[in-house]
Amino acid sequence: MAHLTRFEAPWFLLISKKQYKWTVRPNAGPHPVGKSVPLAIIIRDYLKLAGTIKEAKYIISEGKILVDGKIRRDYKYPVGLMDVISIPSSDLYFRVLPDNVRFMRLSKISADEAHYKYVRIMNKTTLKGGLVQLNLEDGRNIVVDKEVAKNYKTLMTLKVELPSQNVVESYSISEGSYVIFLGGRNVGIHGIVKSINLSKFKTRRYSVVTIESKDGNAYQTNLLNVMSIGKEKPDMRID
Repeated sequence: MAHLTRFEAPWFLLISKKQYKWTVRPNAGPHPVGKSVPLAIIIRDYLKLAGTIKEAKYIISEGKILVDGKIRRDYKYPVGLMDVISIPSSDLYFRVLPDNVRFMRLSKISADEAHYKYVRIMNKTTLKGGLVQLNLEDGRNIVVDKEVAKNYKTLMTLKVELPSQNVVESYSISEGSYVIFLGGRNVGIHGIVKSINLSKFKTRRYSVVTIESKDGNAYQTNLLNVMSIGKEKPDMRID
């Protein structure tokens, strides 16, 4: 299906539910349909750089929009959490962060910050020749030596340089580390990990992480909803 009705579209999209019947459906890509926003919607409704989808398509087709360091000319390209949107011609740079009101929001960052993306390791695949492939949450893969791979655990966050994909730093989910919730009832909440209650013989969704936010409140969610973004304090701009 090329389009979605506005009532079928994800609830968090910043679009009017009554103005038109149809809206843009994101193409297949690194983020699922239910957790992504088409690039044209980002340009028109989130950034207000266009008044219509036609104008947004023109801007995108001109090659003025980069996502994760690469020019994207597909107006249906799916933009999701932790993606970096760059518009160098206008000196505008944004990171897509989780939000406890509308699921995701655009946080303005500097040109230097736009050179880096934070992404979780979802699993690892052993290859021939003593190599290991790190399979990341946004669909990209990084191949490393088997000995190097021992330093990387599942659900660890990598700070990746764009567009080279060089790994600059890594952050694990452990007591004392700084994390942000990517899903659940408290999506967007961030703070320091106070405890991790691992459930033996069950999947990670049954393990519970408790954090303390900067306002002193405690929040919990399952391990799959947690992303580490710093060792003791956030390495990225989140406010």
